[in-house]
Amino acid sequence: MDSISLFISIAIVAWVAQIAMSFFQIRAFNRMIQSMARKGQVKIGRTKSRWKARTIVVLVEAEDGTVTDAKVLNGITVFARPKTLAEVIGCSYPFSKQTLNGLSHGVQEALNVAFQTE
Repeated sequence: MDSISLFISIAIVAWVAQIAMSFFQIRAFNRMIQSMARKGQVKIGRTKSRWKARTIVVLVEAEDGTVTDAKVLNGITVFARPKTLAEVIGCSYPFSKQTLNGLSHGVQEALNVAFQTE
């Protein structure tokens, strides 16, 4: 096997591995949303940046407007997994500046997007 064929084979294997890992990430995300949807109304927000790591926030809002569950998914790779966003659980929108101070800019932007109505 010459070097060109080896390079093409490695590229194809890496591409298939990336597709498989993306599948597992999307499946985990969908299962998370399904389990959260049983708790109340789900709101999803995402950062709009094309070149930075994307941040996705999934919130469950109760009837009284308080956030009962919150998860954040941020990162560049397919290894990113949802983490609990405890800072906003129990709060209601609009969030206080004290609540938002400990959060990254990407999470703050995704939270604002989640509560925008169009």
